[in-house]
Amino acid sequence: MIFQNNTNDKTMKKIKSIIIITIALCTISCASCSKDSKKTSSAGKNFLSFKIDGVLWESKADKVFGSYHFNESLGNKLLQISGSKGDAPNDQPFNINIYNTLAEDTYTFNQDNPDNSVAQIAQLSETKVLCGGSGYDYDFTVVVTKVSKTPQIVEATFNGSMACSDGSTIRITDGKFSYHE
Repeated sequence: MIFQNNTNDKTMKKIKSIIIITIALCTISCASCSKDSKKTSSAGKNFLSFKIDGVLWESKADKVFGSYHFNESLGNKLLQISGSKGDAPNDQPFNINIYNTLAEDTYTFNQDNPDNSVAQIAQLSETKVLCGGSGYDYDFTVVVTKVSKTPQIVEATFNGSMACSDGSTIRITDGKFSYHE
């Protein structure tokens, strides 16, 4: 009888250990699944960020907008990237409009481009009222990595330079954009 109780105690300890390990593995596995689903759901999050002369600039999430051939009356095969850092009057609106886009590709343009593609940012400071745009030089490369008309999706990276209203030139690097309707 003593031998039997000892065997039962060992068996019970093994069963308890197996149950504890199983619960621990399930907990870890569920936590991992939850993290993976959060990563997947945030992959479609709308964002716009870049560096201006090495300083990070990020748009407010609710101020990000993108479109791909959304409305042909706006222009010939227009791809739009836009966002602003805050609220008016100091919102620092930024936009890139690229015309005659066909699909995912690399688009390089400056102020002399025949398609009138443009990159600009406004209200950086009291002296930098406008950079780029129709009045100041700009030179940009945009790598469009994903587009869709229905639903509207635009994903891209970009960099370039813009002359500003105060005579200075700013450098835009590490540009990242994602818009999912």
